[in-house]
This record gives sequence, C-alpha cells and structure tokens, in this order.
Amino acid sequence: MPPSPTKEPALILFDVDGTLIDTAGAGRKALVRAFHALFGKDGSAGTAGQVRFQGKTDPVIVLEFARALGIDLDDFSRRLDEFWSTYLSHLRKILSRPDPGRRVLPGVRAALDALEGRPGVHLGLLTGNIEAGARTKLDAFGLNRYFPDGGFASDHPDRPTIARLAREKLSRRSRLTFSPSATVVVGDTEYDVDCGRANGFRTVAVDSGWVSREALEAAVPDALLDDFTDLSAVLEALGLGGPS
Repeated sequence: MPPSPTKEPALILFDVDGTLIDTAGAGRKALVRAFHALFGKDGSAGTAGQVRFQGKTDPVIVLEFARALGIDLDDFSRRLDEFWSTYLSHLRKILSRPDPGRRVLPGVRAALDALEGRPGVHLGLLTGNIEAGARTKLDAFGLNRYFPDGGFASDHPDRPTIARLAREKLSRRSRLTFSPSATVVVGDTEYDVDCGRANGFRTVAVDSGWVSREALEAAVPDALLDDFTDLSAVLEALGLGGPS
C-alpha cells in the first residue's frame, strides 16, 4: 500500500477583539482616557461613538478619533509615541480591575486547545491592535501562550499588509512555507475577510455580533460560523476536517 500523502502545514491567523475575546470596551475606554490625559479632550460623550472601531487598525482609529476631537494632526503625530504609552498604561489599569462584561468568546479555549495539539497546524495573530495592546488584552484572559507571533498594526496600518507580514513572520519563525491556500484568516468583520482574500488566504468569519450577519455574508467568506462551540464545524470551516 502506498504511503498516505503528507498534509502541508496550515497556518491559522486569528483576529483578537470580537473573535477571541470581548474586553467590554476596554480599548475604547483606554483611548478616551489617553486623549483626555494628553490633550484635555473628553471623547467619552459622543465622539467615541462616532468612530467605528470594528475591523479597523489602531493607527486609523486614533487618527479618526483625533480628527473628530479637533486635535491638530501634526501635533498629534509628534506626540504619537507618548500617546501609545499613555494608552497602554490606561489599558493595563482598566483590565486589572474585574468586569463581568469581559469574557473569552464561546468555544474559543477548547478550539485553541484542539488546534494547538493538532499536528501540522500553527497558530498566529492577525489584528488591528498594536502588538503591545493585543498582548495586554490577551494576557488578561491567559491566551497569549497560544500565539508565538503574528501581524499587528504596529507592523503596518493597512490590514491586508498586516496579513501578508503575519504569514512571512510565522514562516520564518517555524522555518516552514505556508502556502496561501493553507493560510486561514479568522475574524468577525468584513475587513478580516477582505484582507485574507487580498492575499489569497482562506477566510472564516465568526458571527459574534460586532457587525451584522448580512455584512459578513456580503463579504463572501469561505465559511461563516456562529461561534466556536461546535469543534467539528470549526475544523471543517478551517479546512482541517477529518482525523488529525
């Protein structure tokens, strides 16, 4: 009997907010406090709600926020490093305090455990968060250990470019070549689907409620999940169906 063909290595890239975790708005609150601390601007009453966060990268979000608050963009750019440091300080403080609204989304831990132990499967991040922000959020839930590296908004402000860089970084780290067809983007917005498709990656959307199901369907992902609770369905969506 001839030997079974060897499966090529698979790379699964996960978005953070709305896909893995719900921080109950910790990132938004930290941004509001950072703008107030550095520029004396109160964005909590109305302005924060005018800026859509879902699916966007942090550099895009903060520029839109600064513009909405009437902050001089040249001044903001000069103080950007100070701004991110202030944001991260507030984010850590917020996440250090209990909040019943924060949670790991349904089925995520079990799915990550199953994927982590699956031969030939490698996990990474693909997020619009700057890396320190993503790591701070995931650390609050004990999820950092699943993700050795990834693509972040601190690498580049453009999400399709972040996706490409994530694959390149994890290929170098693992000393493997992940083909586009064996690279999967998992996210909860149409932007996640679009950035995966722009790179020829498989795309899986999760209907966590951050955007409408209609918007996700219109983006035409390769698979659309309600959540991660049905492990068989998750593996099938990721293109990993069948025995490990």
